[in-house]
Amino acid sequence: MRRVATHPVAPLILYTLVATVLFVAYSASGRLPSPLFTAVVQLGWGFLLAYWVVVDARQGNRIPCFDFGLFCYLLLPITLPWYCFWSRGWRGGLLLAALYGLGIVPYVAGALALGWKTGFQVGPA
Repeated sequence: MRRVATHPVAPLILYTLVATVLFVAYSASGRLPSPLFTAVVQLGWGFLLAYWVVVDARQGNRIPCFDFGLFCYLLLPITLPWYCFWSRGWRGGLLLAALYGLGIVPYVAGALALGWKTGFQVGPA
């Protein structure tokens, strides 16, 4: 159990679960999430992705530069795909798809919850 809790992907999964519960709660109440809430979720997700890259690189002894964490956070849209393919070869594409999939789960779950609440009606009721 301790190995699962200290795995580099564990914070990403936990954050996804918490964000999903909050988005579904917003949708179930019939309210849209505030722009501040959405921005905090997106910034937190970016921070955790950069954290994952650094922890994963340290576990595999693959740190390419001294200030790798800051580099990853500032250039995340570029460094995340690069790191996935650089560290794992073609299997990095599967990892990248899984990470992006984890990132959209809260939004999809919130949209499905809102659709369920409204009976999946499109347009004015």
